[in-house]
Parts: sequence; C-alpha cells; structure tokens
Amino acid sequence: MIKTIFSGSLCALGLIAMTSTHAELSYEQELQQGCAKLKQYANNGKKLYDQKQYKKALEQFKNQASWSQFCMLNADDTTVKVSDRDVAIAYNNVGLTYAKMNQPLWARAWYLLNIRDEIEPQSTRFNLQQLPKPKPSTDLSGQYVRYAGFGEWNYLTVKNNKTSYQIEFDGLYMGIRSLVYGPNMGEFDITMPLSKKQAVYRYEDCKIDLNFKSDTTSGNSIKVTQSDGNSGCGFGHNVYADGVYFKVEMK
Repeated sequence: MIKTIFSGSLCALGLIAMTSTHAELSYEQELQQGCAKLKQYANNGKKLYDQKQYKKALEQFKNQASWSQFCMLNADDTTVKVSDRDVAIAYNNVGLTYAKMNQPLWARAWYLLNIRDEIEPQSTRFNLQQLPKPKPSTDLSGQYVRYAGFGEWNYLTVKNNKTSYQIEFDGLYMGIRSLVYGPNMGEFDITMPLSKKQAVYRYEDCKIDLNFKSDTTSGNSIKVTQSDGNSGCGFGHNVYADGVYFKVEMK
C-alpha cells in the first residue's frame, strides 16, 4: 500500500509589514492571499482524493505545491510559515495523485524532486519504489520535462512526423515573484532525422546540444547542454534549456 501524507497544517503569526508604494502593497497582498490558501488546498485535495476524484484533487495539490515553495522562498513578505517538509509533502501529494491517475512517469518526476532536494518525507522514497520501472522506447517522440520551480516545468516536445522528429522547447524562468508577476519565457524548434539521437539548435552565438538517452532505470531522457554566448539564445532573461529532461505522459 502506498503511503499518503496530506498535511496542510501551517502557522500564521503577526501582521504584514506595510510598504509605501502601491506596487509593493499589491504584491504583498496577493502573496498573503495565496499563502493563506495553503491549508485549504491541502484539505480540498485530500477530500477529493478520498472521493477518488483524482483530476480535481490534482489541481488542488498542484496549487499546494506551487504556493508552498513560493511562500517559503518569500518568507520575508508573508506571515505564513512554510518549511522544507511542507514543500516535500505537497510534492508527494501530487506524485501520489498522478500514480492514481495511471501516469507513473509524471508521478516519478514529482517524487524525484524530493529525492533531489533530500527533504522527502519518508513516504516519498517508498512510493517511488512502488511505481513500475520506466520502459525505454526506440520511438523518441513524446514529452520530456525538467523542473522550473513553483510547480512549473520546462518542456521538450518531440513529434514523429514520419520523415523526421519535430522538437519544440518551451522554457521558463520562475523568478522569486513569478507566481504573481509571471515567468520569463523562451522557445525554439528544430528537426532531427528519425535515425539520429542527437540534434543541435543554433541562434547567433548560441549553441544547444540535445542528446537522447535511454536506460532501464530512467527510461527515455534528453541531456541538453547550452552555450548561449551573449545572445541568450533569444530567450527571456535567465531562461536556460540546459539540464536533463525525463519523458512523461503526454498531457
């Protein structure tokens, strides 16, 4: 039996420190309102999960995950206290719900966030072990993801067009205030012959190498190496494609 942790207990003490400008006040208000809903997201998610309404539960748990990390990193501007463990529990809840929705690759991606940060509740590692092993495929098409922060992901979408693969990158930079003000974005698309497992994107002095890999431990993945020079690859500020992307179920 998989282990569940749905805790939504968070403390709120004191008052918001008021600021002098309207813009800062608006941000603090939105931040405080979002953080104040954390317990509600956790409780609503658990209720829907228990009712086996997993799609609706997932939406609540994703909100819990996004705002847990956001509120923790914006601790100086909110009275809601969030710990590393609160964030880990929220990630675990999302993974658990994806597993119930028969999307083990997405569940694995969320569980691994806790393993990577070494803050997982004990149940995360156990739940990860209950998932079926990823099965590598010779067909490289599908959706690959790398975590961008605050519940959002960078995507590489690979489409099989019979004569080649069409590869589309949609990336984000989740700044410290991005849940309120929005992220910076970047994108590119290239093609790759069906017989190849490597592709290169070039933009001015930018070069991005994509290497497709597969094994019985991680399934299909793409290792991306970016050398952006001064051009930034034409992306928004601080957006990088660099990193390892793991294949998940198509949304």
